[in-house]
Amino acid sequence: MSWLIGFLRSVARDRRWWWVLLVVNFLGSLYGFYWYWPQLSQTPPARWFIVPDSPGATFLFSIWLALMLAGLDWRSPGMQILGAVAFISNMKYGLWTATVLPQAGIKYGWEFDFVHLSLSHLAMWAQGLLFAHHYRPGPPAAALALFWMVVQDAVDYRLWMTHPMLPYPDEFGFARGAAMTLSLVWGLYLLGQALSHRRHVHG
Repeated sequence: MSWLIGFLRSVARDRRWWWVLLVVNFLGSLYGFYWYWPQLSQTPPARWFIVPDSPGATFLFSIWLALMLAGLDWRSPGMQILGAVAFISNMKYGLWTATVLPQAGIKYGWEFDFVHLSLSHLAMWAQGLLFAHHYRPGPPAAALALFWMVVQDAVDYRLWMTHPMLPYPDEFGFARGAAMTLSLVWGLYLLGQALSHRRHVHG
C-alpha cells in the first residue's frame, strides 16, 4: 500500500507527471469537444460555454497544470478558484459518466462506448480527487466552486436544457439526480476539506 501512496504523491508533485497529465488532458479535451460538436451545432453559440461538461473540466485542469508548470503559485486567489472549479468538475463529471452509462448498460445492454467512456471518466475523478487533496483550495474558492456546480445543474437540467446527450431519453431523471447529488457530494467534500485544513492550521 505504501508504494501506491508514494506513486500518487509523485504524480501530484513531480513536474514530469504534470507534463504527461497536461498532454493527456488537453488531447482528451479536444476529443471531447469534437464529441460534443453535434450538440454544439444545435445550440446558440452564446450558450456553448455551458455545454461540454467533461471536456470543459479537463480543459480547465489543463490550464491549471500549464500555469503551475509556468511557475504560478497555487496558493494565489486566482489559482485557488481555477483549481477548485477544475478539481470539483473532474470529480463530478468523472463519476457522473461512470454512473449514468453503466446504468443505461444494465437496463438496455452494454455498448463499447459505455465501457471506454466510463473508464476514462473514472480517471478524471481520480485526478480531481488526488490534486484536490494535495492542493487544497481555501474555503472561499471551494464555496465558489460548489455554487458554480449548482448553477450548472440548474442551467443544464432546467433553464437551458444543455445537459449532455443521453443514450436513452428516459434516463433524464436519473442523469439529473446523479448530477445534482454529485455536485453536492464533491462540493461539500471540497468545502469541508478546506474548513478542516484551516482549523488545523489556525487551531
